[in-house]
Amino acid sequence: MSQFKSTKEFKEIGPCAYRNWRSNTDCYLLHGYDRSIKFVFGCDNLDKQGFVVDFGGLKDIKRQLEEWFDHTVILQSDDPLVSTFQNLSLEGHCKLHTFPLISCEGLAQYVGEYVDAFLQERYDGRCWVELSEHSECAKNSAIYEPRKDPDRLIFEVLTDINKEMLHGDLAVLK
Repeated sequence: MSQFKSTKEFKEIGPCAYRNWRSNTDCYLLHGYDRSIKFVFGCDNLDKQGFVVDFGGLKDIKRQLEEWFDHTVILQSDDPLVSTFQNLSLEGHCKLHTFPLISCEGLAQYVGEYVDAFLQERYDGRCWVELSEHSECAKNSAIYEPRKDPDRLIFEVLTDINKEMLHGDLAVLK
C-alpha cells in the first residue's frame, strides 16, 4: 500500500463511437459517448516538489487519450467489421483505433497499463497507477486495479518492517 496517493481525471475527452460486437444487447450497434478517465497514482516518496505526480507533466497522456477517444471510432481488434472501418478511415471518413477489449473494463486496463508504463519510465519507478477508472458516461464506469508485483510487495513489507525497527515500534523475538 502506497503512503501517498493523488488523482487526475481527464473529463469528457471527446465524442467516441464504438460497438461491442460480442454483446447480446443493443451495445453491438454503433453508438457513442464522451468518455472520461480517472487515475489514482501512488508512491512511497514524494518528489522534490512534494508531488506524487507532477500533473503538468501529463500533457503527453492527455494528447494520447485525445488521439484514442476524441472524434474517433474504436473497435475491438477481432471485430468482423474492422476492415470495413479501416477502409472508411483510409478514405478520411473516420479515425479508427482498435483495442484488445472494447468494454469499459478492457479500456480501463489498457489505458491504466499504458499510463503506468509512462510513469515508470518518466519517474524511474518512483510512482505508479493504483487505479484506472474508465467512464463511458456519468452512469457507467469500470475500474481496473493492477495487481502488485510480488517483488514490490516484499519490498514494501521489508520497508515497513525497517521503519518500525528504526522507530522502535517492532517487537523483536529473542
